[in-house]
Amino acid sequence: MLLASDVKGNIWTDGLEQDTVELDFLELEWFDTEKRVIRGFTVLGREIGFKNLGEESLFDGDILFETEELRIVVRILPCPCLVVRPKNALDMARICLEIGNKHIPVFINAAHEIIAAYENPLWETLERAGFSPAKELRVIERTHTLRIHQYAVAQNKITLAKGM
Repeated sequence: MLLASDVKGNIWTDGLEQDTVELDFLELEWFDTEKRVIRGFTVLGREIGFKNLGEESLFDGDILFETEELRIVVRILPCPCLVVRPKNALDMARICLEIGNKHIPVFINAAHEIIAAYENPLWETLERAGFSPAKELRVIERTHTLRIHQYAVAQNKITLAKGM
């Protein structure tokens, strides 16, 4: 088993996708990207154990293991998603409130689309509220979930943990 403990870079943002180094992908569901310890098999059958020591969750293209001849890279699998395109800031707030009330992680991309994993009750709620959600197969790159429910004990006092 290959062991790794931190992200070595990202093939997409670092411009490494054209290198001649062999690439092997560890395919993950979107909800697995926030796990701190991951053990799995790559597409080519290599077993890897990864402990994320960083503050950030994993991105598509993150390099988990690297040698001169091999890189093991994260590939986030696409899943059915609800995609809503708000018309203005008020719609953005109302849509996020509806999703937040159901405690569902949400992703907002650069095009200001609101993306959440598909759930039929949420679909119906958004349609009843007058929005036009679309069901699309997408990669949820990263959810913007707040970590306010993680607590740390320091000197017998409970304080909010410093997160994202």
